[in-house]
Amino acid sequence: MNLNRRTLLKASAAGLALSIPAIRNVRAADGVTDDEIRIGAYLPLQGGFAAGASQYRDGAAAYFKWINDQGGIHGRKVVWEAENDSYNPQQAVAVARKLVDRDGVLAIVSTLGTATNLATLPFLKQRNVPLIAPLASHPSINKPTDRIVFPISPLGTSHGVSFAKFANEDLKARKLAIFYQDDQYGKELMDGAVEYAKQNGQEIVARVSYVPSDVDVSAQAEQLRRSEPDAVVMAVIPKQGALMLIEAQKVGWKTNFIAPQVLGDDVTRQLAGEAINGLYINLYCAVDNMGTPAVKQAIEILQKYAPKTLIGYWAFMGMAGAVAFTEGAKAAGKDLNRDTLMDGLESLKVLKTGLVPPLDYTVGQRSGPTTFGYAQWRDDQIAVVRNWQE
Repeated sequence: MNLNRRTLLKASAAGLALSIPAIRNVRAADGVTDDEIRIGAYLPLQGGFAAGASQYRDGAAAYFKWINDQGGIHGRKVVWEAENDSYNPQQAVAVARKLVDRDGVLAIVSTLGTATNLATLPFLKQRNVPLIAPLASHPSINKPTDRIVFPISPLGTSHGVSFAKFANEDLKARKLAIFYQDDQYGKELMDGAVEYAKQNGQEIVARVSYVPSDVDVSAQAEQLRRSEPDAVVMAVIPKQGALMLIEAQKVGWKTNFIAPQVLGDDVTRQLAGEAINGLYINLYCAVDNMGTPAVKQAIEILQKYAPKTLIGYWAFMGMAGAVAFTEGAKAAGKDLNRDTLMDGLESLKVLKTGLVPPLDYTVGQRSGPTTFGYAQWRDDQIAVVRNWQE
């Protein structure tokens, strides 16, 4: 009896010893097997951002399906899992922990939200998990010092500078009013516009804010109208941007309105109706009528793999993140892990997805887009005024 017990214990110990290296090997290659690459994302699929986030998800998912049908990446199929965070930082951290610690993903790819990405960054940095193509507006995300972050969107301040510069040079607007969301996102865009205006002789005649829960901006519209601006810079999201345009139309107020590309999507057109016509938007993402090979291919992919998804800003941005990951993983070679993935992305230096302006992934000077185009809503359609690809 004792002999059998000793034999069993020895066998168990030997088995445990043999299993330890195997466990370590699995953990060293998180998310990567011989035939699969597992990655994930947290997205606000419920709440105020849900419509855009769903299209964003569909754009990324469609591209990965297309890549898999082409044979995957070095023979491995991509499995991308997007989970809801309700644009809640605590929930985003919980999702990130689940994706990394339980699901063992290689990287977090194509996320959406400034507050949520900032909340997860310390955890991802601790685990050395690459954060690829986070759509956000904070310097920690869009001009990062952390090696794990590979941005896809521009700095909020550079956005604002672009608005004021376009108003000055293209619209000859000397007096600017600013309608902004009262949070970090809105204030960063406002600060950029104010900075440029001060340096170039433009006058800021009014600054008026709102909060995302506002459903009536008539008071803000009247305050802006009374300031008699040549142009209104709008650091806004679609709902309140559309409400402002509707209020201006109601009272017959005509001026130049300039907004971020998030108002260049069909969602905003549906919210604003005819009031959207005349609105200028800056471009740091493709629009469907650009006609470039990359845009044509993106449309074909969406039509095949996500036929019910609106073709436009959100889907293109989600897809651009998927392209960034794919190019980095290809450059990493067959020995794919978190470090070689980051090496691969950095080896690209300047990444041209064709769906967003060039991304600088050079070691030590990483940044999202720094060049912008402009378009205008005309007859319920987007007309490109200046292409960022030119």
